[in-house]
Amino acid sequence: MYKKYFYLLLVFIISISSYSNTLYQFEKGVPSNFITGKNSKIEITKEKFKDGTSSLKWNFKKNSTLTIKGDVGYKVFQKGKQEKARSSFVMWIYNKKPIDDKMQVQFKKKGEIKSYFSINMNFTGWRTMWIQYDRDMSGKAEENMDEITFIAPNVNGEIYIDQIYTSILIDPRYNARDEQVDFVNLQADSAVNSHWMALYKNYNAISQNKNIKKLTSEEVQGIKSVENRFKNDIIKKVKVNSKLIEKNREKLQEYLTTTVVSPQTVVLYKDFSKEEKSYLKDIQIKEYGSWLRELAFMYNSTEDKKYKKEIYEIFKKGLNHLYEQGWTKGSCQGTIHHLGYQVRELYQSIFLMKEPLLKDKNLKQAKEMVTWYSAMGILYTPDSEIKGVNADVLNTMLPGMLIAILLNEDDKVTASQLYQLNHYLTKSIDYAPGLLGGFKEDGSMFHHMQNYPAYAKGAFEGLTPIMYYLGNTAFALDDYSFNIVKKAVLMTRVYSNTHTWLISISGRHPDDRFQISDEVFRYLALGKKVGNDSELASAYLRLASQGKFAEELNSLGFKAETAPQGAWTMNMSSLQLHRRDNWLIGVKGYSRYLVGNETYIKNNLFGRYMSYGNFQILENSLIESGYVQQGWDWAHFPGTTAIALPIDKLKSPISQVDIYSGVEEMLLSDETFSGGNTLNNNGMFAMKLHEHSKYNDTHRARKSVFLFDNRVILLGSNIENRSDYETHTTLFQNYLSDKSNISKVEKIKDSNFILDTQNNLYKVVEGKLKYKNGLQHSLDQNKGTPTENYYEMAYINHGKNPKNQRYQYAILVKGTKEEQEKFKKSSNYQVLQQDYNAHIVEDEISKMRGYALFESGDVKDKYLKSIDTPSLILIKHNDNSLELSFVDPDLRLYEGKDESQYEKNGKLKEVSIYSRKWNSNPSIPHTSTIILNGKYSLDGENKNISIEIVDNTTIVKITTTYAMPVKLALRRL
Repeated sequence: MYKKYFYLLLVFIISISSYSNTLYQFEKGVPSNFITGKNSKIEITKEKFKDGTSSLKWNFKKNSTLTIKGDVGYKVFQKGKQEKARSSFVMWIYNKKPIDDKMQVQFKKKGEIKSYFSINMNFTGWRTMWIQYDRDMSGKAEENMDEITFIAPNVNGEIYIDQIYTSILIDPRYNARDEQVDFVNLQADSAVNSHWMALYKNYNAISQNKNIKKLTSEEVQGIKSVENRFKNDIIKKVKVNSKLIEKNREKLQEYLTTTVVSPQTVVLYKDFSKEEKSYLKDIQIKEYGSWLRELAFMYNSTEDKKYKKEIYEIFKKGLNHLYEQGWTKGSCQGTIHHLGYQVRELYQSIFLMKEPLLKDKNLKQAKEMVTWYSAMGILYTPDSEIKGVNADVLNTMLPGMLIAILLNEDDKVTASQLYQLNHYLTKSIDYAPGLLGGFKEDGSMFHHMQNYPAYAKGAFEGLTPIMYYLGNTAFALDDYSFNIVKKAVLMTRVYSNTHTWLISISGRHPDDRFQISDEVFRYLALGKKVGNDSELASAYLRLASQGKFAEELNSLGFKAETAPQGAWTMNMSSLQLHRRDNWLIGVKGYSRYLVGNETYIKNNLFGRYMSYGNFQILENSLIESGYVQQGWDWAHFPGTTAIALPIDKLKSPISQVDIYSGVEEMLLSDETFSGGNTLNNNGMFAMKLHEHSKYNDTHRARKSVFLFDNRVILLGSNIENRSDYETHTTLFQNYLSDKSNISKVEKIKDSNFILDTQNNLYKVVEGKLKYKNGLQHSLDQNKGTPTENYYEMAYINHGKNPKNQRYQYAILVKGTKEEQEKFKKSSNYQVLQQDYNAHIVEDEISKMRGYALFESGDVKDKYLKSIDTPSLILIKHNDNSLELSFVDPDLRLYEGKDESQYEKNGKLKEVSIYSRKWNSNPSIPHTSTIILNGKYSLDGENKNISIEIVDNTTIVKITTTYAMPVKLALRRL
């Protein structure tokens, strides 16, 4: 599991590349351009080092100087580059004992100081700092600066210096503020990535007020319950013997000569020469923490006092080495971005060794380190600043916060901080406004300004165990918060089948590497304030029917659920879901609020069309449903209407468009109409498709999908663009595990029928059907390397430069042979309108009518007279009543036009979704007016609905937000 999260981390890691900068490693003596002032001495030493075997020792008297002559290498940032990295100064310093003063670093040109900064020297061990010239330093840096001068503190002393980079490019988001350089990147305290970067701010936000004078028995038992549940959940028994202890003693000796690093700092090494890299000897913090945790497992697996003493001595020395390397409270290692993925094992090791650390009076420093790096101070965020919750915090930081709390020596402090944890979670587990991270009313879990199952998975894997540990204690979350999490967790198994989610919501990972987690259902089922949750337990038993946890839940009387059946609208994802038997259909669009793709330099390179009306039928795994990314034609996602570009022209040219984003592509449309609707377990979806100006903004289409039981009707109109390539609406693209298994087109009357290899029967009523099969060549979505596989594909060809083109086809999903024969004779639906204004379909079996009303105005329909808002409506007519479901698909996060997204010529320009001022706006309430033919009264009361009868019509006014469906029961008068 952790390997997958490490992969997620790598795509975020800082953009760093060097000029011909100067790097000093001090492995070949004192450089000739290092000059000391009076009463100062420098020499090469092997006492301490960060790489190789040597560093520079500087013995100084107060205020003496050390000067480096030569070109600093600073370059002014050039706007318009693909990356936004800026020139920074980097170095490591070792202090034997704290100095209560500062050391100043000056950068000069022809003897004149141009820029400078100061380092707080009140630390021991190694510290590093990444200081951006343009933003973090005082003064104004200039090119061709030719001298760096260190001004010693106002006391005599000695320090070691290693790995000086005089100028290196670093993404401006990632230079980190800490106790040595507390002026660096102050913007990060409130930036999108503040949860990673604001350790200094968060640590100093922790309240030291114990609040509790005396614990109740419930609180005492609650703390014990939390500790026991947590310990039992993470502990592993190992067989301890003298041979194993000696092996770890030898490993300690090896590690004591090794630098402990994080993936973020290792990125600095990527432009080292072969010789420079030869000096590196380091170990990743995750590996080091895993070793410490193994020692903790050993300690907790034996009762032999001699063994325990020996294991603890190894552990203590290993921990002290970590502190010396700068892994301690107050240090940010230059950057601290995405650290949470690597320190889980380290935190657990300290929790498991709490007893000997406390006895040896070594617990305080360990607790401070965990408190600092876990950003536990986030729990003290003022209520007014909490707007949702970040998936990264839940996934990688929350477990560390709990450990920091449980490391307290005073149970009253522990109880106080557990209540603070409860308070923070209660406030943050609420429906977040706009696109901000966290929970949405439709069950979406947002990260990166979109519903993102790959991150929701990790968020739930971090949060639900915490809820379990707190469950059935005084510190457990209330029912309101519990039910919000419950809804989002249950939705994961709705948009997945069984564990695999739809490709259209896979973000930048269009493959099967990530799946929903069984365990989150189990943890949450047992994590209520009182008792257990039967719905979650039943969901777990369907997903994981075997094993000790399944036996435990069965023993409590829970039974496995049947697979979810019905229809669900998730308009915060522009997603409509439809399930029958053991299959799932997902239809996906995008809009001016919701991005259509997420593409990085090494992820989802060809995923531009993923949300162009993507229609996926998912049964069991992706491969069993016909999807394998090797050989996949990225221009032909099923359901999409797209220009059939050759693969080399489909690859996205990626850039970093501003300092808010990484090097990525996340494109918006300028259309507000994209979403779904649900009534009586059937549904529909529609969108106005308009491609971004970055590619071909002449490409437009109006698309709709109507879903009735196992029958689907798909309509398109007003398809147009100017392109030298054909435009296709793809019916299906299926991987052929058996290349001899192919489909055939059958002509019946005016329609073409084709039964694909997935047992879905397609009826093409309008459009030029094309079918092909055979060996298909493509490129890997991550690497861009050649791939191939056998596929079959069917599409409707709209030709080159289409104008006002249309399509109509229907699908019988997974039908029996008898159903298929009936479908060929009669598909049991009518298309009542299919044009620029509306797509209207009636299903003759369910007697339900669906309306995709792209434009406001009159409607030529026996039920609807007019509508003043483009909308999606489903109507079920009964003898004396109407059931109606209404959706205004416009999320309405802002009104009018965001002028900053447009060029002077009126074309959309590429912007970062993170830079949009409206992305945190709540949905603006909008009242839509529907005029129905006939007189109706409203069953029940709803403050957001009003009805007025005028002549022989009924005026219905509905106020909505966030494109949420509103259902009405109307009785005919």
